[in-house]
Amino acid sequence: MTVTKRDQLKLPKRKNPVVQLSPEVEIYLPTYHFLVNEFEHARRHELGIIRDDHEEFIHQYRVALRRIRALINQLTPLFHRQEKVVLKKSLRQLMQHTNLMRDLDVFLLHMEQYFSLLEHQHHKGLTRFFDDIQSQRRKSLKYLKEWLKSEEYKSTCKQVLTQLDNMRDNPTAEGQLACKTTAHGFLWHYFKQIESQCHNIDANSDDAIIHQLRIDCKKFRYLLEYFTPILSLKETKQQVLQLKVLQDSLGSFNDSSVQLAFFKHYLTEHGQQSGRYKAIEELIDIYGDYHLKAKQLTVDQLIQFRQPKSIDLFYTLYQEPSTW
Repeated sequence: MTVTKRDQLKLPKRKNPVVQLSPEVEIYLPTYHFLVNEFEHARRHELGIIRDDHEEFIHQYRVALRRIRALINQLTPLFHRQEKVVLKKSLRQLMQHTNLMRDLDVFLLHMEQYFSLLEHQHHKGLTRFFDDIQSQRRKSLKYLKEWLKSEEYKSTCKQVLTQLDNMRDNPTAEGQLACKTTAHGFLWHYFKQIESQCHNIDANSDDAIIHQLRIDCKKFRYLLEYFTPILSLKETKQQVLQLKVLQDSLGSFNDSSVQLAFFKHYLTEHGQQSGRYKAIEELIDIYGDYHLKAKQLTVDQLIQFRQPKSIDLFYTLYQEPSTW
């Protein structure tokens, strides 16, 4: 954000793991290489974050870490208990240090949209709001730079790799099973969880329940994408597409929820007569309507997702081991 385009670093391209999934290989080995490869991919974004070249660097850094966390949580039997405990703690720490920075970037990316939604009389107040966001972002960036350059950060990253090495050198019994058999079991288990959640959500459900479904759908998609090399390509693409459509609705709903919460918190810090207060109050009214519409759209998408023609695709692939 602070340099010209010709000075910007290019976003790193994801490399292929040294050992990749294949049906008869023991699951722990390609999983180890995938996780290490993904962690190294995340770390290749550090310089772009420090230079503040583009908001996509921090976004892709977080996506890679989130994918690692999701797979570790879903492939639990592949890890010894202490390995998993340390990995979860270390990865959570890495993510937490980027949370505020990413949230502020999202608001700045919506700046033009916010101005287009409000009457001109509120633009001055909205400008003050974004002045506050920019100031907070500068402080957040300074903090994040110091963290990425710190010995604590380097130690945390080393801890992640150490625990992954332990997983490779001392595989669990489940980790020594063939990829094909393992994939079938995990996908069926987590799909049934998603299906159960979908059936329990309607227009009266709490926002938190819908938010949790969004998180779990994303985790399931990461798992599905991970196992794609050993799955039926055509059916897997259909499944991923179905999940993306559902996630788009869940994502829009969550975005409006997050923005409303941020706006309401912001109002508690400013006087009711200020221009900023009145501008944000207007945005709350507008996004309140968006939020209700996004919730209804999400419920409609869930109804479509629960239709037999959609659900049967998952049942056909995962319910019976003989279909493999």
